[in-house]
Amino acid sequence: LVIFLTAIVVFAVTFHFFTTTFNDTARHATGEEAYDTYFKMSRAFVFTSNKISFLIGATLFAGYLLGRLKSTADKRSNNQNKARANENDSGAFVLLVNMKFSELSHRDTFLQLIKPVCQDVIANEGPNSSGTTLSYQVAISDKNPLMVVVMERYSDKDNGYLTVHKSGMEFLKFRKELQGMQERGDVEISGESYIETGLGFV
Repeated sequence: LVIFLTAIVVFAVTFHFFTTTFNDTARHATGEEAYDTYFKMSRAFVFTSNKISFLIGATLFAGYLLGRLKSTADKRSNNQNKARANENDSGAFVLLVNMKFSELSHRDTFLQLIKPVCQDVIANEGPNSSGTTLSYQVAISDKNPLMVVVMERYSDKDNGYLTVHKSGMEFLKFRKELQGMQERGDVEISGESYIETGLGFV
């Protein structure tokens, strides 16, 4: 419906512009000059089948783009509303991942590997996109620099964590690299998951 209405409006405005220009130009001419003006303008503004087809195609394409933009905006808004509703109804899903590295160099390698994941989460899962990831933070122990914790909060477990986050391209690449570090003995990993109660604040 949006595409159809947009096409009609654009076509009507364009047709009105051409006809108004034609009439205004011819109105200020007299006698033989008027005849010449009419002849030239009629040739200049004649709507051939090719021109009409191009105009209709252009307006339909413009309407299609507007429809896609609206659809994307509506989908993003629905995802954000759904995420907020899930958070309010059942409490956010929280994941705390504890890591202990054998050397500082391995810890620094991990920090470099997880950086693109953090950037991807902000861009595609954060409050300005799907809104399914509520927070995602990496912290280093102030007592033991070999210990790192990743604190993750999602709108819910099934959609926010298992569906959206775990299917991210950067996360999938990172998980493969992290698995290799585990197999080599570079890091020991443990973790727990929780459901927020709503007591307190974040």
